[in-house]
Order: sequence, then C-alpha cells, then structure tokens
Amino acid sequence: MNNQNQNQFAADTEVGVFVYFSQLMDRPVVDKNNVYVGHLYDIVVKPEETYPFSTSLIIRKGFPNRKYAVVKWEYIEEINKEITLKVDRSHLSFSEIHDNREELTLRRDILDQQVVDTYNHKVIRVNDIHLLTVDHSLMIAHVDISLRGLLRRLRYEKFVDFWVRAFNKNAEYLRIEHLIPWKYIQPLTINPVSMTIKVNFPQKKLTSIPAADFGEIFADLSIKHQTALFKSIDINTKAKIFTNIDFKIQKLLIEELDDKQSVELLNSIPSDEATDFLEKLSKGMTDKYLKLMENKTAKKLSELLGYSSDSAGGLMTKDYMAFTKGTPVEAVIKSIKEREFRIEPIQFVYIVDDQNHFISTANYRHLLMADLQDPVEKAAFAKTYFVRLDSSVKEVAYLMEKYKYYSIAVVDENNVLQGIITVDDILSQLISIAWRRLKKIKSLPKQQ
Repeated sequence: MNNQNQNQFAADTEVGVFVYFSQLMDRPVVDKNNVYVGHLYDIVVKPEETYPFSTSLIIRKGFPNRKYAVVKWEYIEEINKEITLKVDRSHLSFSEIHDNREELTLRRDILDQQVVDTYNHKVIRVNDIHLLTVDHSLMIAHVDISLRGLLRRLRYEKFVDFWVRAFNKNAEYLRIEHLIPWKYIQPLTINPVSMTIKVNFPQKKLTSIPAADFGEIFADLSIKHQTALFKSIDINTKAKIFTNIDFKIQKLLIEELDDKQSVELLNSIPSDEATDFLEKLSKGMTDKYLKLMENKTAKKLSELLGYSSDSAGGLMTKDYMAFTKGTPVEAVIKSIKEREFRIEPIQFVYIVDDQNHFISTANYRHLLMADLQDPVEKAAFAKTYFVRLDSSVKEVAYLMEKYKYYSIAVVDENNVLQGIITVDDILSQLISIAWRRLKKIKSLPKQQ
C-alpha cells in the first residue's frame, strides 16, 4: 500500500477515547495556520509512570532525505484527522537524525520489539499499541500481540475483517482481542554504549517472576537481549536465573561478565550448581575461576569436582546448616532466621558431634514444636538415614522416595558429614538419565 493510501487510512480514523498507535502513524501534522509541516513519526512517553503518558511527538518530513523535529506535547492543539499544533512552523527545528536513546518511544522501542510479559512470564512481540486519551494527552493502556494488530498496521484490517465476517461472523479472530495491560510489560530497550537493558520500570516486576519461568524467558530472547538483560539485574536475580538455564546460555552469559562479576556470580549460587557448571568447562577455564575465588570457596569446589557426577559426592552441596549436639533449639531457630540463603531456604538442619560426626536430622516443623530450651537433638527424627560419598544415584533416589526426604545427608567412611543432596538435584539427574535412555531406545534399529 502506497503512502497516499496509508495517509488516507489515518485521516479516516477518528480519535476517540481509545486509539491504536498504528492509526496515528503517518497522520498529517499542520501548524497553527493550518500549514502542512510533516507527518507523525513517533511518540515519546514518560517511562517512570505505571501507565506512561506522552511527553512529545516526533514529526518527519521529506523523502528520500528524511528530517525530524520534536514537539512538546503542550504545543499540540488537537489530534483528529489532522494533528494541529499551537505554534507556527518557524518554531520547529528539523534535523537529519533523531535517535535520543535516553527517551522511550513507541515506534522505536516498543513496536515490533520483544518485551517481557511479567504477568504471564513470557516473551512477546508487540504488533500494535493501544492508547487512551486522558486530559488531552495519550496514555499507553495495552499492547496488542494479535495477528489483527499486525494487519491493522499493514492497513489490511478492514479487508481481512470483511472476508472473515463473510465466512464466519463469530470467528475468534473478530471476537477476542489479545491486549495485555501495560503495567505487566517490561520493554527490553538496550543501551548501545553499555549494552545493558534500559530498565524503565521497577526491577521488582522482574524479580517477582519465578526463577524457572525467568529461565524460559531467557531461552526465548535473542542472544543480544539475553546478555543485556542479564548484565542489568541484581546479583540475587542473576543467581536465580543462572541455575535455571542450560549450560550453553550459562557459558555465553558468564563470558560477558568481567572476572570480578563472574566470581561474584559463582559465589552466589549453591556449591553443587557451581560444581555442575565448572565441570562442563575446559580444564583451563575451570582452573581460572578457581584461582580467582577465595581459598575457602575454591577448596570446597575443588573437592566437589573430584567426585563422579553420578555419585552422591558429585551431587551433594556443602550449603547446609549443622549444629553441635546440645545446642538449644532457640539458638538454632535464631541462626536460621539470620542466615542468608543463596537460592532458597533449606528445610532441614543436621546434628553433629564435636568432630562433625553425623548424628541426626531435624526439620523446621519439629523445631517450631519443641521447647526453646530443649537441646536440638530432642527435635530430631527418631531414625535418620544417610548415604555415602560413593552411593549411586539409584540408592539416593530410593531412600529419598521411600522416606519422603527433601534432602539427605552425605557422610564419608568415618561417618563425618560432608554435605547434603536435595531433591531437585537428584530429580534433575534422574531426568537426565531418562532422556539419555530414551534417545538410545529411539536410535536402536527397528525389528522387522
């Protein structure tokens, strides 16, 4: 469709309470004397608002040598079939380039872009923008992710609507609008200098997304957006995301961080997750990260890396809470409250003697029901189970399933507590084994 038809479409569309941005694009702009000055190209909005309001519009004129002028919203008289300004055309200053990255604009930063729907926890593409007229300004109300929104922008909506209605007047295409409220939208606007996401809304909108869902969001993003978003978020959110994405993306993201940031990240995730990541790297890269870490952390991870990945020693984490026999329940609960957990709180505490020999296990419920002055072992399970460093995945899974444990202690040949295995670690290992077997079965030649 040529420019003349596009302009006619825009001019035929009245601006009511609601209007789509595609219906305003390329609408003629005239000055206070009704002299043509150009067409509406883009709208700048104030990003800090829950529902951003327009602050200025961008006018474009000329072809093929395009020129742009920015007009503050207070100088707009009326938006109707034409956009009328309150000023004379001599007040406009046109330039060949308009690319202010500090602003948030509808056409450049939102339309056709990947954005995060923080309510449904997924990445979507914006086909149109639904605007609400409020006090002579335009406010972003929704984003349109429908096919109809795309057809509207291409100026084919009326044509397609006619034929769809002719064949099925109750078609879902005509009845259901795919509009998502703006308050759930997080635009992924990349700063070209720092290559980080320009977070236009409070980060709590992102951090409220469950880590597993955030991992899926990352998988849907382009590599450029993955890197920029990861560099922009806080370390705790980084850690949650890092443990919920596959190794290929993990490696790509950590390579984009400097040494200090990389070490901070590896120190912020559970030791078993850090071990899983490091053992998949080349020996040179693993040694590099271990040398950058504090001696205590490096020693702990080096020890874990020495065990087979399909043994209890290879699956365990050293992030657990152990208390010496005789410690009052009150002191245990106080320690739990003060503890900063890396990913999620544990549900068990482990009881040892002065030489760290494993004695028993207690869970939070038992601790809360116990007398605060009782020794911690009084809140322990009547019978406690454990596995050895060389126990197989099957042995660990059997015990955890039989006794409904969410984590189980790992001890050495001298019964000294070495770490714990959590249910998510054993489950991920079993799923991995199941997938390998399934692939093997599928690759076998079929019997004739």
